[in-house]
Amino acid sequence: MKFLLILLFAFLPSPSDNKANESLELTQVDPSPAIDGILTPGEWDKAVKAELRYQVFPNQDDTAASEKTEVFITYDRERLYIAFKCFDSDPAGIRAPVSKRDAIDSDDLVTVFLDTYDDKQRAYYFSASAAGVQQDGIYTESSGANETWDGIYESRSALTPEGYTVELAIPFKTLRFKSGEDSKWGVHFRRWIARRSERTSWMPLSFDKPSLLAQAGGISGLKDVFQGSTIDVIPTVTFSNSGTREIDPADPMRGRLNNENKIDPGVTVIYSITPNLTLSATVNPDFSQIESDVPQVSVNQRFPLFFPERRPFFLEGNEFFRSSYNSAPSLVDTRQIVDPDWGAKLTGRIGKNTIGFLVASDNSAGLRLSPDDVDFGKNAQFTIARYTRDISDQKSLGFLFTDRRFAGSYNTVASVDGRLLFGSGKQLFAFQTAFSRTKELDGTTREGGLTYLIYSYTDRAWDFRIGVSGSGRNFSSLTGFIRRTGYQRSYHYVARTFRPKQETWWRSIRPFIVAVAFLDRNGNLDESFFDPGVSLAFAKGVSLYTYFSTTRDNFLGRGYTTRRYVANLGLAGFKYFSLSNDFDIGTGVNFDVSRPEIGDLLNNRLSLTLRPLAKLNSEFLWIKTNLKSQINDDTLFKQDIYRNRTIYQFNRINAVRSIVEYDTLARRIGLSFQYSYTPRPNTAIYFGYGDTLFNGFDPLFQRRTGGFVRGSRSLFAKFSYNIRF
Repeated sequence: MKFLLILLFAFLPSPSDNKANESLELTQVDPSPAIDGILTPGEWDKAVKAELRYQVFPNQDDTAASEKTEVFITYDRERLYIAFKCFDSDPAGIRAPVSKRDAIDSDDLVTVFLDTYDDKQRAYYFSASAAGVQQDGIYTESSGANETWDGIYESRSALTPEGYTVELAIPFKTLRFKSGEDSKWGVHFRRWIARRSERTSWMPLSFDKPSLLAQAGGISGLKDVFQGSTIDVIPTVTFSNSGTREIDPADPMRGRLNNENKIDPGVTVIYSITPNLTLSATVNPDFSQIESDVPQVSVNQRFPLFFPERRPFFLEGNEFFRSSYNSAPSLVDTRQIVDPDWGAKLTGRIGKNTIGFLVASDNSAGLRLSPDDVDFGKNAQFTIARYTRDISDQKSLGFLFTDRRFAGSYNTVASVDGRLLFGSGKQLFAFQTAFSRTKELDGTTREGGLTYLIYSYTDRAWDFRIGVSGSGRNFSSLTGFIRRTGYQRSYHYVARTFRPKQETWWRSIRPFIVAVAFLDRNGNLDESFFDPGVSLAFAKGVSLYTYFSTTRDNFLGRGYTTRRYVANLGLAGFKYFSLSNDFDIGTGVNFDVSRPEIGDLLNNRLSLTLRPLAKLNSEFLWIKTNLKSQINDDTLFKQDIYRNRTIYQFNRINAVRSIVEYDTLARRIGLSFQYSYTPRPNTAIYFGYGDTLFNGFDPLFQRRTGGFVRGSRSLFAKFSYNIRF
């Protein structure tokens, strides 16, 4: 009862102490500006002008920007127009390579955030580099920036003797927004100066106010803009010739490739019923992986690995299904819908209400069974429904229902979650509680619950978080990603940040302590971490994150204590390369039931990106893990993964890409080559070739062999086109 009273009090409306930020009253323009990257005299005279006066990274709190930036904004009935004039005292230092879409974090660029509902919770962001390359996504206060959303808009840039200019045209059809002549949108205008690792802004930011969108400015005066329905029809077709290694029926001791030619057509329709409500449906969707997952270490893992969603149908509007807090248990993971025959989705916002509804039929469930099983070939049906109510700018309450049904079995989950800010946004409280009921194929039923609570306090100096969570052993979410069940978890984090009073060679020093403990349902310690460390940030994007970790694991009824030193070095501010290296040395547990013991551990993850030419980008990844016995120096496990991904970008829309990968544990070589023509989102042409070879090992027969064995091979051509009505 006391907990319920606290929740009721927490969600009562409270006055906001955020003072009003600057707002711009827009006027409609006629004729509209030409989007060519050149600010033609007189073209932007009717636009409202603002200036990016403030530095918001690495410093904040009214620090002056080092370079001058002007922004102009206007609109017509169809589109919102924004122009940036970026002055630079060293024009030769501007970084403007020809990059792949979204891959411009190391380039000079400008960004506009559009909080189209002015709810301080969610915003679109649109960026363009000094070379005119686009980057966009959805920013939420609970999860930060997510680049997986792609919008259709125009951008052009031009280098000038004074710096560079950028012009953007964002169709209202691309946005979901609150309409009406009295509507107001939250707005941030920002610029990234790559060689200085400096971000400047129209609105100042304060370290004492963690919320980005609560410190945004505003625009108003959007009258007589397009508010009708739009339809996007996206047909796709993939032609492929592929084969995987199988036993040769003519000779059971030999293997062969079962080559198959296939034509796979599909269509997706996106219907914007209103500017703030969208219905989308797909039939036989093309979910081929154009880009492979980044490899992860698979050896010696106690819990399953997570892979992010990449498929466009599920990415669009996926923020409407997320929990109120980013680190809450994930009850929606659309990668559980492996091979859908069809899907439909309704997402949007009505007033202070956010809704998301998804249904899909997954063909993969029945194919996992034996061909002689009566349920072989049947589909699993997924239903996911999400509703969120904004109580105020700083408080929200959400409800989630998920259901998966297959051949008489089912898994149903109901959840309630909430998030509230108070104390000028410095303090946050979030919770989630869920209940599941599961019926297995054999008729067995089980029920379980899950809870999650977290409190955090953040200001310019201190960052403090404390959380508790737990789940019953019988809790299950077949639509989500749950690493473990049957536990009680406590989480503690405290950090103190020191910053220089004036700009110098160092940016911040942040000592911290992390303590985490997992107890089983009997209250016995199952796993714990105690990690004191320090995070250092320097000029030119140089960073060092390091800590000592003491870990306690209970495995097969025995406790193991291990200690490691962990360090991450980052070099991000250099023109021709960037580097990130995670180094981990000490002791670790061999989670092998046949030989559990403590060994000497060495882990390393090196990521190096080279940009020797304006159109060439080559990424090298080396992942190493090695554990040696302390008893007799035996190698308990060892895995090295080498990967190179190289892109040559002929221009903004034409590119060739190669991926070469080798896994020493699986003795697997992966080869992938691709040409892409991507003039805009959902309109593309791909030609590709993929090959998987095994070096001296045949995984089909689990035996050593001489030379190379081909595990699979594929050729494909994919075509898609976005038709907008």
